[in-house]
Amino acid sequence: MKTIQEYIDSLFLGIAETSQTKQLKEDLLAGAEDRYEDLKKQGKSENEAIGGVISEFGSIDELVEEMNIKQEFIDEKGFEMDEITLADSIDFLAVRRKGATLIGFGVMTIMIGAATLFTSMGLASGNYGIGFGLLFLFVGTAIGVPLFIIAGISIVNSNKKLDDRFIPMQVKHEMKKRKENFQRSFVFCMVAGVVLSILSLIPVSLYALIDSSQENVMFGAGCMFLVASFGVFFFIFGGVIMGSFTKMLEQTYFISDEGELGPRAKAERDSQKPSWLQTLEKIYWPIVVAIFLGQGFLLGNWGSNWIIFPVAGIAFGVLENIFSKND
Repeated sequence: MKTIQEYIDSLFLGIAETSQTKQLKEDLLAGAEDRYEDLKKQGKSENEAIGGVISEFGSIDELVEEMNIKQEFIDEKGFEMDEITLADSIDFLAVRRKGATLIGFGVMTIMIGAATLFTSMGLASGNYGIGFGLLFLFVGTAIGVPLFIIAGISIVNSNKKLDDRFIPMQVKHEMKKRKENFQRSFVFCMVAGVVLSILSLIPVSLYALIDSSQENVMFGAGCMFLVASFGVFFFIFGGVIMGSFTKMLEQTYFISDEGELGPRAKAERDSQKPSWLQTLEKIYWPIVVAIFLGQGFLLGNWGSNWIIFPVAGIAFGVLENIFSKND
């Protein structure tokens, strides 16, 4: 343990010793001792445990900056800053995971309803095919929309609970570890989404080549929507969860996406995004959905119309990366 003590002391070389830095050093040492004991219980040798503890230490600059932010707040307000606890952050991830699942299934049920509509029109001509298909489309919509509402309400409430609260380094470190653990699953979701999206084009292309009759094209479109629905689920599930980690890691104060922001969250958001981009965020996806529905119902372009969603997502991501200022 002397090695760990000396290492922690070396991190504070050149930093003025105050009551705050002394407390920070004691907290780091206590945490290091706990981690050392955990590694020993896992069967690590003394040298392996010490090496493991030291390897997990990074720069303390962020910790010192956090300490100064908290102290300045106390000096100004006279009370401690309201910060997000580790339990709060884990609850936040649980709500996001559940929301991602519900939204993904909601989109799937609607797309499967659309798949049934086209398949029915291909298998049975006339009003019977259309009526039977519309019935399943309405059922899929009736299931999907409530799932959107349930997921949306839970996510909004979770965001509002955390809005304007400080995100401490302890939480960021935990989010970073969980993000690294999720990285493989995220890659799988993105690869599966891309592969399924590409495969979904095969049925409609094959049916069009074999026999370009309206019945075959409709049946191919139904198969395309069915396969694509699984790809969209993977995109949504992986994207929402990965976005949850990013939200915790890239902000100093939690910024809720809904309602009136707290003063610190609003100041941070305004410093990161220009006002026009904030306005665009509010209207972008409603416009995309309106274009999707317009193309489908007015122009009858259901076959490749769904591609607008991944394209719109990529385009908006590019805009955010270009014009957002992430320090």
